[in-house]
Amino acid sequence: MQNESLRRMNTYVIVGVIVWVGSALVAGWLGLFSQPGGPPTLLGLFIALPIAVCTTLYLASGRFREFAHGISLPLIVGAHLWRYVGLGFVMAWLFGKLPPQFGIPEGIGDIVAAVFALPLALALYRGRPVRTSYVVWNIFGLVDLVSAISVGVLYSQGSFGILRTGVSTALMTTFPVHLIPTFFVPLFIMLHVLALLRRKEVERAAGHAIVRN
Repeated sequence: MQNESLRRMNTYVIVGVIVWVGSALVAGWLGLFSQPGGPPTLLGLFIALPIAVCTTLYLASGRFREFAHGISLPLIVGAHLWRYVGLGFVMAWLFGKLPPQFGIPEGIGDIVAAVFALPLALALYRGRPVRTSYVVWNIFGLVDLVSAISVGVLYSQGSFGILRTGVSTALMTTFPVHLIPTFFVPLFIMLHVLALLRRKEVERAAGHAIVRN
């Protein structure tokens, strides 16, 4: 019965992610995220709503917490290899498609997060004592993602783009690049938070590895 309940939760999560991605794809294809002069309402909704829903489920549902705590920590950390996308931000700045205030710090921040993701994931898989590195990396990665959202909005073409003086971050709202702020960024913010909530597991895994050796 417990396994069946967990399988249903897995299905619900998969369906929810598909709906989230599908909605973001359709909205981006229709150009709904690119609204020069207006507030980034829809963009904010796609960032805030999934985080709010998952936070509520985590706090209110034991089954959802069981699902979340069942995700492999090495997998959670290793998934951040996608953040080599930061190379694209730097390249976009070089070609004049993104402002340097966004392309350079946010691009380099993502690259740093990606560079350390693989060795940290391998260390977790092997049960190495990496709790301090694990916590520091997650905090750095989380701050980098929150910074990307904030700086991206402040240099946008919308009404909140109060720091924009030349090139804007409009590229980030074009199809299919828009999936980065509307899906990947909020998803990996949640994964960072989940990883931090599960930091004690790193100590236990390291302890078990020491005992085995």
